[in-house]
This record gives sequence, structure tokens and C-alpha cells, in this order.
Amino acid sequence: MAVQTCAGLLPPLLIRHGIDVGIRRHVLSALWWAALAGTATVVIRWVVQWGSAMVAGYTGEQVLFRLRSVVFAHAQRLGLDAFEDDGDAQIVTAVTADVEAIVAFLRTGLVVAVISVVTLVGILVALLAIRARLVLLIFTTMPVLALATWQFRRASNWTYRRARHRLGTVTATLREYAAGLRIAQAFRAEYRGLQSYFAHSDDYRRLGVRGQRLLALYYPFVALLCSLATTLVLLDGAREVRAGVISVGALVTYLLYIELLYTPIGELAQMFDDYQRAAVAAGRIRSLLSTRTPSSPAARPVGTLRGEVVFDAVHYSYRTREVPALAGINLRIPAGQTVVFVGSTGSGKSTLIKLVARFYDPTHGTVRVDGCDLREFDVDGYRNRLGIVTQEQYVFAGTVRDAIAYGRPDATDAQVERAAREVGAHPMITALDNGYLHQVTAGGRNLSAGQLQLLALARARLVDPDILLLDEATVALDPATEAVVQRATLTLAARRTTLIVAHGLAIAEHADRIVVLEHGTVVEDGAHTELLAAGGHYSRLWAAHTRLCSPEITQLQCIDA
Repeated sequence: MAVQTCAGLLPPLLIRHGIDVGIRRHVLSALWWAALAGTATVVIRWVVQWGSAMVAGYTGEQVLFRLRSVVFAHAQRLGLDAFEDDGDAQIVTAVTADVEAIVAFLRTGLVVAVISVVTLVGILVALLAIRARLVLLIFTTMPVLALATWQFRRASNWTYRRARHRLGTVTATLREYAAGLRIAQAFRAEYRGLQSYFAHSDDYRRLGVRGQRLLALYYPFVALLCSLATTLVLLDGAREVRAGVISVGALVTYLLYIELLYTPIGELAQMFDDYQRAAVAAGRIRSLLSTRTPSSPAARPVGTLRGEVVFDAVHYSYRTREVPALAGINLRIPAGQTVVFVGSTGSGKSTLIKLVARFYDPTHGTVRVDGCDLREFDVDGYRNRLGIVTQEQYVFAGTVRDAIAYGRPDATDAQVERAAREVGAHPMITALDNGYLHQVTAGGRNLSAGQLQLLALARARLVDPDILLLDEATVALDPATEAVVQRATLTLAARRTTLIVAHGLAIAEHADRIVVLEHGTVVEDGAHTELLAAGGHYSRLWAAHTRLCSPEITQLQCIDA
């Protein structure tokens, strides 16, 4: 950088030498030497700039890779509450656009800033050495420039912060409507989705235009101040040339240095534009990286679990909801017991399961497994002993075999097939093209809901868990497949603690215990026969279930179909 700065400061001095010695004294060799030295300076500067660009580019790509990896790895460890609302889109923006903004500044802006500052100092020293009095004329424009820069910084900082947040909203809207495209088309709501996307995109566009308007005002104003300073120096400098105080070459050099003086100022302003983007992006990334993960620094290693689960005065509230999802849950589930949670929609059943999986931590109270607070466990080791079938099934792109072996990549083909057979998925898989090597798209979009459920059960079975968590595991299956899955579920549950969220009650009568939730609290707890005899909430749910499954209703459903 020192070589590049010196090379940038030499040409005006060489021009002064060529004018004062080569032209005014008619020394032709001085002109030749000035021209050759100027050419050499340009070549040296080009080589240095090329080398700097190569080093900055390589370093920038390394930083981009490492920073993006760190942010992505941290996002992978966050709890599910970080992804509520449009949190997932904000995280995507942080991993992509925000990281890119920081690296873009480090790659070029930081180097430009250092070179510009050194150049600015060098030019001021040269101006003071040539004629200190003329520097005062230049300084008359500096207060105006400082005020304009402060106003530009304040306005652009607000604009870039709003624009970054709006970009995350645009990303969230795009992801939402891409995921729900079939529903939008089914209800002919494409135009509403288009309106929503255009509204957010237009907000982002207007913020971008505002930022460009600020730049369009600031840079020409800097150029205007440069022209004003040049005019003042030219008028006063011409008078001093006539008086013999300075030479013509010195005045020309002075004017060239003034042009060079405002160039680094403009570059610093442009760099500040990049800095604003990077600063906003860094703030968002810092906020993301400071978000607490479920991991504990002194986490206890987890071996085999017995499977006793205790909820001790557990409360949980979602950040975006005023009403708590769970309020004072007290339950003890002995090891090896199969418990079915039932209740109306929004009663807290799924939240309870997510607390056991430690996707969330209780707002108040404690969840214990084998007498230990879950927050003291090593998260990875603990989840390695869980089998989880979530409410919304998801498989990553790959083969059917890959989908089943996702939680245990080292499993053999025989082990994968055995897990599929035990949950009744084998006939379905062999009916697919290429069987276990059938290609599955991201999210399992080329599979039915029932096929995804069976793959999820096989995936959970393969890890041979100590605790099995099933969240509405059979809600999307046809009756025949549901019966197969229920048999497989009961077989798995016989050897481990199993917690099942059920909307349909077909499996409830086979469970060891049924817990009825309403409004985040336990209203009934007992075996199937006990709760029926009590004639309470579960009894009414069971009566509705049996009416729905009666031959008359089944026949009517067939006629309607």
C-alpha cells in the first residue's frame, strides 16, 4: 500500500519538474526523464494494484467461506423459537447477503480506506510544503464537507438498516408462497400472493432508491466543493505566480493535488457507503451469533437412557403469543410407558413433545429425563437417543435409503431394510421405481403424505431410540396404512418410553396411559377404561370418535366420495 500511495503522489511532482525545468528553462532531457519516470510510476502502480487485488480477492473468498460456515453452523444449533415468524428468512439473509456485504467491504473497502487515508495525509503534507498559505483556502470548504458527510452518514445508516430488514421480509414472503403455491393455485389466490410480494419488494425498492438518491446528492456536492477549492486556489495562485512567489509548475502541481485531495475523500465516502452496508450486516450477524443455543458449556455426556420423563411445573410461552401454550404441567412418565396426549387443537400437545425433544426450553419449570434437567445434557448426545416423527415430515434430496438412514448414515442396507419392514414401509418402497434407490426430491415433493409418514417412522426406528416421540404420526394415512403403522408403533413402544400426540383416538385405547390437555393444562390423566368410566372430557372425545368410525358414517363417506 505504501508503494501504491507513493506512486499516486509522484506524477504531480514530475509534472512540476517538467514544466519548471524542461519547458521554462528549455532543458529537453528533463522532459524525457519526467516522462520516463511517469511511465515507470504508472507501470509500478498497475503491478501493485494487480497484486493487491489478487491478495484481497483470495483473502476475501477465504473469509467469505469461513464466516458463512460459522454463521450457518450456529444457525443449525439454534432452538426452533429462533425460526418463528420470518426468523428463518432473516437467517437465510444473514448467511447469504449479510455475509457477502461484510466480505465485500473487507475485500476492497478496507484496502481503499487505508490507501485513501495515507494518500490524503501525503497530499496535505505536499500542499503544505509547496505553499502553506494556499492550504487555508482549501480548508474553507472542509466544514461544509464535514457537515454534508455527517448528514449523509446519518440518513444512509437509517436507510440501509431498513433495507436489510425489508430484504429479509421479501425473502420470507417468497419462501412462504413458494411453499404454499399449490394451495394458492387451488383457491385462485395467486394475485393476492403477487400483491403481497410486490408490496414488500416495492418497499425494498423505495429504500434502495432513497439510498441512491442520497449518493446522487452527496458525490456531486463533493465534486462541487472540489471545483470551488480549485477556483479559489487558481485565482490566488495566479496572483502569486505574477508576483514571483511560486512557479507555474508549482501552481499546476498544487491544482493537481487538489484534484487528488478530493479523490480519496470521494473514495472514503464511497467506502463509507460499503461500510454502512457492512456495519448493518455485521450487526445482524452479531445478533444472530449472540442468540443462545441449547448447548451448555458444561454439558453432561449422554449414554443409554432409561427413559423416565418428568415435567415439573412446566410453563411455556411463544414469543409471538400472549396466551401461554403450557401452564403448570406436572407429569411423571415412568420408563417404558406409552403415553398418548389428546386434546383440542392448540391445547399444547405438540409443544409438550418439542420440550422433550429440546427444540424449546421451558419458560418456567423443568423437564427432567432420568432425573437430570434436560438443559444439563449434551444436546447432540441426548437427541442421538431419541426417535422423532414430527408433525410435518421432511426428507432431504437423495434416495429412499438415504432418507431412512438420515439419523444413522453408517447403517447397512440390511439394517435399513429391516427398519422399513418393522414399520410396514417395505411393500410401499419396493413398489417405487428403483425401490430403495428411488430418488426423492427435497421435501419429498414427489411422495405422498402417507409415504412420507412411513419413511419417517422407518427413520425413527433405525436409530433404535430409548425415547420415541410421535407427533400426529398417522394423521395423513389411509385406514389400511394407518392400521399397519399403528401395529408397528405399538411394537416399537413395547421396548421404550413412547410419547404420542394423537388427534384420532384409534391408538389411544392401546396405550398404557392417556393425558388430556386443554388450554395448556392437564385436565385428565389415566388409562383408557378409567377415563371412559369417569365420563369426562376423554369420554366425550371417544364417543365422537366412535360415531365417526361407525358403519353408517363410513358408508356415508363412501357415498359422498
